[in-house]
Amino acid sequence: MALSTFIEELWKQRTVLKLEGFPAESCDHNPSGSSSRISHTTFEEGCQNLYLFQGVWMTLEEVYTAPKLIGRSGKRTLAGNVARKAKFSEIPTISLAATEGEIIEQLSDACTRVGFFYIKDHGVCDAVTSSIFDTAEEFFNQALEVKNEINYKKSTILRGYEPIAEVRTDETKMADLNEAFNCGYEPQLDPQRDSSEHASVIDGMMRGPNAWPSQVGFKDSVARYYGEILMLARRLVKLLARVLQLPVNHFDELVKTPGAMLRLLKYPAQPPDNPDAFGIGAHTDIECFTILLQGKQPALQILNVDGEWIQALPVPGTFIVNIGDMLARWSNDAFISTVHRVLNTTGQERYSVPFFFGPSYDTMLHPLESCVPAGETPKYEAVLAGDYVYQRLARSRLTEQETARLPLSAVLV
Repeated sequence: MALSTFIEELWKQRTVLKLEGFPAESCDHNPSGSSSRISHTTFEEGCQNLYLFQGVWMTLEEVYTAPKLIGRSGKRTLAGNVARKAKFSEIPTISLAATEGEIIEQLSDACTRVGFFYIKDHGVCDAVTSSIFDTAEEFFNQALEVKNEINYKKSTILRGYEPIAEVRTDETKMADLNEAFNCGYEPQLDPQRDSSEHASVIDGMMRGPNAWPSQVGFKDSVARYYGEILMLARRLVKLLARVLQLPVNHFDELVKTPGAMLRLLKYPAQPPDNPDAFGIGAHTDIECFTILLQGKQPALQILNVDGEWIQALPVPGTFIVNIGDMLARWSNDAFISTVHRVLNTTGQERYSVPFFFGPSYDTMLHPLESCVPAGETPKYEAVLAGDYVYQRLARSRLTEQETARLPLSAVLV
């Protein structure tokens, strides 16, 4: 199906549903004023910015400016809170060694129908992926006071070390059971950097340096992995441009100094009898797409269009890629930013390394003209990428008092 035809179909048939686990009182436009929380097995109409229609998550503004589009029932019960194991056909696997035509066809299906896919034959060697896990394990096994030397709250842009249970990804405000290290783009990490560029920081509210630990070999290991995945991400973004029927180099300048965040994550073993203790609560990712390196322990779950939590099992030699909210905005929701979560009930520690890839933070994000149906208004207004990222990160990491000290533009994104 041509992309333009697919977009037209999305506008003809819609069902609007509320993301599970979100408190109604957190919504600015809640018409009922209800303060009740939504259960872990129920979707309701509401006013959070993630609503499902034909597998696509739509925005708060559209729900309340186009009430005729809201589904009749307004509520459904999930098939269950326990994820079933997915057949691999449910999460597509794409070989980057296939012909370009085959890759583009498979990417188009995955991005518009699932929002998640595995990639294999990607060119990143096992030595690089093995090394980054060793580096992460060594870092997280240090004493807390050592890790807190680079605590993220010492950074103006929330980079560095995040202690366990300090981040609240979903709006139930339940703490995520993980600890993390975050670093962003620096020219020194970029194998394709322009030698004429000397700035070590980039634009928007995310301006600022990385915070590096004193651990011997840490920065070198992270830099090597970051550079490899950055090259892979730039390869993917060219392919995605083709999927969107754009010139292959359409996004090149926008990702020359990308908003690209690497995280090292450690999840403790969670009690198997407590299904509400999430490593990361239900959410969608912020940037254009995420390239995830999974450890051996299965824990990632994605929400399919039938309301079932599907396990995205680790597959040796692959990365798992998912579409994020920025690319959903750019594509006017033709691409799906799919809800997912982490629930580690294996009884063992789990490590993972996500790489969140977006455009330069001074990029204005607005729907592409080619993705807006004729005669329709774009579903999203323009927003500065850096401010959008900072606001989303701050909302899950800062207290109300800390958020109140943010510039007004950060709060209103």
